[in-house]
Amino acid sequence: MEQKLDWGKLITSKRLGTDNKNLQADARNEFERDVDRVIFSSAFRRLQDKTQVFPIPKSDFIHSRLTHSIEVASIGRSLGKLVGNFILEEEGDIVDAHTGELITSENFANIIAASCMCHDIGNPPFGHSGEDAFRLFFENHRSNSSEELFKTLNDFQKDDFLRFEGNAEGFRILTNDHPSGLDGGLKMTYTTLAAFAKYTCGGGEKELNELGESVKDRRSGKKIGFFQQEKDIFDKIAIELGLLKFSDSQIYYSRHPLAFVLEAADNISYQIMDLEDGHKLGLISTDEVIKLLTPFISSIKKDPCNVGDLLKINDPSEKIGAFRAKSINSLIYQCFEVFKNEYPKIMTGKFDYELTDLIEQKVEFKKLEDVKKEKLFSYYKVVAIESSGRHVISGLLELYLDAFKNIDKKYGENIINMLPLYYRVKKNDDEYLVLLKISGYLSRMTDSFAIDQFRSLTGHKFPEIN
Repeated sequence: MEQKLDWGKLITSKRLGTDNKNLQADARNEFERDVDRVIFSSAFRRLQDKTQVFPIPKSDFIHSRLTHSIEVASIGRSLGKLVGNFILEEEGDIVDAHTGELITSENFANIIAASCMCHDIGNPPFGHSGEDAFRLFFENHRSNSSEELFKTLNDFQKDDFLRFEGNAEGFRILTNDHPSGLDGGLKMTYTTLAAFAKYTCGGGEKELNELGESVKDRRSGKKIGFFQQEKDIFDKIAIELGLLKFSDSQIYYSRHPLAFVLEAADNISYQIMDLEDGHKLGLISTDEVIKLLTPFISSIKKDPCNVGDLLKINDPSEKIGAFRAKSINSLIYQCFEVFKNEYPKIMTGKFDYELTDLIEQKVEFKKLEDVKKEKLFSYYKVVAIESSGRHVISGLLELYLDAFKNIDKKYGENIINMLPLYYRVKKNDDEYLVLLKISGYLSRMTDSFAIDQFRSLTGHKFPEIN
C-alpha cells in the first residue's frame, strides 16, 4: 500500500521542549504564539542589520533580511489561507493532534506566517556570500591541514561545515541552541518547525548519492537542513508528524506539505522585491521593471487589472510599487494552482519541486532571476562588499580557532573569554562542539558587528577605552 501523509498527524500544537498540556489563558492560538515568539527573539531582531542582496546600504529603503522576512510572512499568510481552505475542502474536518481542537484556514495562515518569519533566522552576515565564506574556509582547511581541524569528526559532522547552511543554523536556533540554556530553543510547535524545514536531510552527500537518482535529485535533498547535533530532534519531529522516510541509512524524510508554501512565498518575495531595490539604486530603469512585471499583471483572471491605469501613475517609485503589488498577487494565485494540481503527489512524497518551477508563467518568472544576475548581483559595489565580507568571516574564524588551539596561552585564553558565556569553549571540549559554537556565534553576528569586531581584533581599528 502506498505511503501517504496524514493531516491528523501533520497539524499539532505540541511544542518542542515542553508538553504544553496546561495551556495558559491567552487570546492567541498556539500558532499565533509561534509568530510572536519569532518576532520577540533576539535572532530575529538582528536581521535588521543583515544583508538581503545589497550589503550595508546607505538608503533606508533597501531591504534587509528583516524587512524581507516580514514581507515573505505577509505573502505566506495569504497563500497559506488559500491552501488551508483548499485542504479543508479536500480532507474535511482536521483536528489538532495535540488538543483535539478543529483546525481553521486561519491556523494554516499562521503556521505559514511563523515559518516564513524565521526562514532566514540562521543566515550569517553578508547574505549568501557569508555562507560561501564558511564553506570555503573549511574546505581550504580540509585540503591544507585536515588532520588538525577535522581529526575527530565523522563524515556526517564534516559535512556540517563543508556544506554549511543558514537553514541548518536556523533550525539549531529554533530548536536547541538558545542562550537561556532551556531545552527546545524557542519552544516552537512541531508543525511550524516542520514547515520551516525546506531541506529534510542532514550531512552525508556520499550516502545521499548512493540512494539513487529518485532521491538524491530531490529539491529537499539539495542542502542540509539540520546539523548532526540536531539530527535526533529532527527525527523526533518527523516521526511525530508522520513524515515519510526516504532512507534507512540516514535521516531523510519527505517535506511537510506547508514547506512548499513557505518556499513559494520566499521565491515570490525576493524575485520581485530585489527588482524594486535595484530600481531605487538606479541599476535598472523604470521601463525595464514595468516590462518585466507586465506579463504577470496581464494574466490576472481573478479581479483583473488594467495595466493602462497603472501606467498613468506619475511618480516612478509609486508606479513600480503598484506593479509590484499586482504581480505578487498574480504569483500567489499561480502558486496556489500548482499546489492544488500537485496535491496528491505532495501527500505521497512524490512531488519535490518548487511551486514556482511549475507556474503558468515560469518562463517570465525565470527571466527576473536572469536580469538580476546581470544587473544587480554583478554591481561592482555588491561584489566588492561581498568580497570584503568573505575576508571578515574567514578572518574571524581563523582568529577564534587559533585562539582555541592556543587556549593554554594568555593570548588564546583572552580571545576565548571575549566570547559570550554560552559560546565560550573550554580546553577539553569536543572538537565538533567547538566548531559548532564558534561558527554559530559568527553566523549570528550582524554585518556591522562582524566588521567592527574584525577591525578591532586584527588591528585595522584600535578600540577606544572610555
